[in-house]
Amino acid sequence: MISESKYDFDLDLNNTNSLSLMIGQIRRGSTVLEFGPANGRMTRYLKEALDCSVYLVEIDEEAGKQAAQYGEDIVIDDAETYSWYERYENIRFDYITFADVLEHLRDPEKLLKKAKSLLKQNGSILLSVPNLAHNSVAISLLNNEFEYTNTGLLDNTHIHFFTKNSLDHTMERCGLIVAKRFATYAPAGTTEIPVTNTSVAGIDESYWKSRPLGEVYQYVYEAKKGFEFVTETENYLHAGTYPYYFQLFFDYGEGFSEENNKTVQIKVHDGIQKIEFDIPNEVKAVRVDPLNGACMMELKTICQVEKNEKKQLKLQYTNACYQDEDKYIFTTEDPNMIFVTEEGEFGHIRLEFRFVTIDAIKVKAIAEYFESVRRELVDYRKKMEEEKERFLREVYEPCKQENEQIKRQLYEMKADTNRTRQQLQESHIQIGEYAQTVDILTGSTSWRMTSPIRKIGDLLKRI
Repeated sequence: MISESKYDFDLDLNNTNSLSLMIGQIRRGSTVLEFGPANGRMTRYLKEALDCSVYLVEIDEEAGKQAAQYGEDIVIDDAETYSWYERYENIRFDYITFADVLEHLRDPEKLLKKAKSLLKQNGSILLSVPNLAHNSVAISLLNNEFEYTNTGLLDNTHIHFFTKNSLDHTMERCGLIVAKRFATYAPAGTTEIPVTNTSVAGIDESYWKSRPLGEVYQYVYEAKKGFEFVTETENYLHAGTYPYYFQLFFDYGEGFSEENNKTVQIKVHDGIQKIEFDIPNEVKAVRVDPLNGACMMELKTICQVEKNEKKQLKLQYTNACYQDEDKYIFTTEDPNMIFVTEEGEFGHIRLEFRFVTIDAIKVKAIAEYFESVRRELVDYRKKMEEEKERFLREVYEPCKQENEQIKRQLYEMKADTNRTRQQLQESHIQIGEYAQTVDILTGSTSWRMTSPIRKIGDLLKRI
């Protein structure tokens, strides 16, 4: 059992913890046998708030003296000497509690069986144990690490370890029927073990976030002596979590804040995500956080929908490290995009996107690759622009000038042709007029009268 003052801390009933979960199952006025009360933090509450009669077993003498002032009786001894059994064998208890005690015992099953015999027919054993299969421990093992700590999952005084299955098997071997299962939760990175979900190379953090029961820090069970004493069974364990969620933030003109947002859990990791929202009229801009982690995303559409009419929103800003049309790469754990509308009000918006989650290191490497490709394309485009300028300068412009000169020459030749055509038309008119004059003359009386004279003239020409 516990034997150090490191377990001397205040009772916290404002948050979910193993003690608050246990206390929540204990009825007012009950008779309780409490193993390992330490300084009596729970003992005092049971006595003063719930009017319970509490009997104690504590290995640490100094802590036991503090707890004794709230108990009916106390045995200060190692629980596995069973001196407590001799003291309390004639008392029957409504509840027997083991708050983080079983992991300190050499043979917890033997003690559970002995304690069970002191229960009332409808009595309950309430226990809590740390979860050895917590993500923090698994991550450490995959990195070839297993270091004990002062308190917590790998407390340096633990000599027994439990997972959910091993705890269930323990209950079965002790003839105990689990009526209720509770748990406390703590993600890797928030415990006393210095690891995070990104601490194992080659395993994406999404695996740890969705690993069944991987974030269970402690199991808290209520067990009965037999099935006939179980009126209802309840299982409050969350087998797994949905690690990804989408968030939409509203800017009413004073910037974005955590108070003005909507969050949607993403339960399906493949396929197109389809999300629709009604946006308050006063909103000036919306910030879309498509995922709570680094990712590659394809934005299918984000638009206003009104009477079957779709109007695309305008992207004002994104912290994507790479963007190509509708493809985005985010290396940050908080990807976001800010959109505005030209319609005055957003109304009802529809968002469709597809994402691929991948750890930030890989995303960064991919982003750097795409960035290098982008730079190469930019350089190539620059060279093509320079080549285009050279072509225009050295080939196109001279050809253009020569073409203009040929155009001018053709224009002048066309003008000359038109002038010649006009002169010919004028000559044709004059010839016509001359022909008409000749016809008039040849048909006149004087022309006929002078015909003999013209003939004599012709003869003289031949002589």
